[in-house]
Parts: sequence; structure tokens; C-alpha cells
Amino acid sequence: MRVLLGMILLFFVGCKPTKTDVNNHQNKDIPIIKYEANARNLFLNIKVENQVLFVSRSRDAKDYQEKITISEDDWKEIVMLIKTVDLAKVKDLKWPTEKRFYDGAAHANVTFISNEVEYPANGFDHGFPPVEIEKLVNKILKLTEK
Repeated sequence: MRVLLGMILLFFVGCKPTKTDVNNHQNKDIPIIKYEANARNLFLNIKVENQVLFVSRSRDAKDYQEKITISEDDWKEIVMLIKTVDLAKVKDLKWPTEKRFYDGAAHANVTFISNEVEYPANGFDHGFPPVEIEKLVNKILKLTEK
């Protein structure tokens, strides 16, 4: 009887999801975000994934040079902002300015990757993202500032 009770107790305790398991499952539902800005004098490549920012500021780099851990509060804000984005409509977002056409701003683009499907936005001016993703992009850029 004790053995049976011990096995049942072990089963229920061992099968309980841990906080890390719950967080990993929640993070799988959050798309990966890739942001890139290019100009003659600027290169910025950012990837946001699982509460980490990967940043590269060099065109010649084969991998990201910086790894920035996002605080819990900032991550919650980013997740909230991501959930407001309709991935199916990202490609149709309109840019507010056209400074990149005359070297007035770097050319930028953002891509959301969810379930291995890429949702790229139309290009826009670095620093002037479409209104629908403006808060999200500005939050990510602010976190990469030194």
C-alpha cells in the first residue's frame, strides 16, 4: 500500500509543470523578431528571442556580437506589444516617411517569425516605423542603446 501511495505521489509531483516549463511554452507562442537597419554609415541587426536581444553592429560579423538579457518588466511589455501585431497584415503596413529614398534615413525592415513562417514588413525609415509597430520597434531599439 505504501509503495502504491509513494508511486502516485511521485507521479503527481514529478508531472507538475515547473515555472520554467510554463515560461518556455509561453515563449514558443511569442514570435522571433528580426530588425535590420542599413545605410552607408550604419548597420544594425537585432534579433529578439526568448527574453534575449542579440545585436550586431558590423556588416562583416558572421554572428551577433552582443547578447543583452531583457528584464522581466521589459519582456512583459514587449510580449504585450507583440500580441497587438496582426502578423498576416505586417506586409501591408504603410511607412510614415520616405527619407531613405534620398539618404535622409537608414533603410529598416522588421520580420516576425512564428512557427517557422516569416512575416516581413515593407521597408521603412530607421527611427520612423509604421504606426502599428512603432511602440514595439522603439522599445527594442531603446533596449539596444548603450
